[in-house]
Amino acid sequence: MSLKPRHIYSEEWSPSQEQINSIFPLDKITLEIGRNPGLKVLRDEEIKTKYPAQYNISVQARAYSLGLVELLHEYYESNKGKPELGDLIGVKLPQILWEDSLGYEDKLITLHISKLNKQEVFINDIVLVKNEDFDILSDELIDQVLNNLRAFAKEQGARYLSGYAANRSTLALLKGKGFQEDKRENMGNDYLWKIAALTGEQMPFYTEL
Repeated sequence: MSLKPRHIYSEEWSPSQEQINSIFPLDKITLEIGRNPGLKVLRDEEIKTKYPAQYNISVQARAYSLGLVELLHEYYESNKGKPELGDLIGVKLPQILWEDSLGYEDKLITLHISKLNKQEVFINDIVLVKNEDFDILSDELIDQVLNNLRAFAKEQGARYLSGYAANRSTLALLKGKGFQEDKRENMGNDYLWKIAALTGEQMPFYTEL
């Protein structure tokens, strides 16, 4: 008999359009990359349908923090790239994704965040580069985007801003911007950090706001 979630763990937020538009200084980004990135904003079901694996990163993080080990063991590996994972383990998180429409194979400008819990906004993915060679944006611009994101998270009632860095170089960049390695036991990240330290991928980080 298949396992079923005993509860549905869900979060809510209600950012205004002004708050959503406040993250990226478009004039400065346009000047630096040489053209308007044409940012599009996706929400919730749109993200789940278009980028299910990316959507599920914060679903997995919330499940770990809740200790839903049996449900993760039962469903994660076979459903981590599918839209239905959250329903199977009982986790529903509101999400927002900004992405450029420049037409390159890989996005140059993208940010994907979730309301992880009552106190935390989670970064599923962040890319801030100026060209296909993945040269990063200037320190000034990265600082401004991250500071705007911190302000946004606080406006949504968060005390923490966290996420998983794709690799060690991304983690090093974020540590230089005020974040730290996330080994918090109450979030289940002490276990996840040990795995990430071995693989060099999905490395937990956070900062207190």
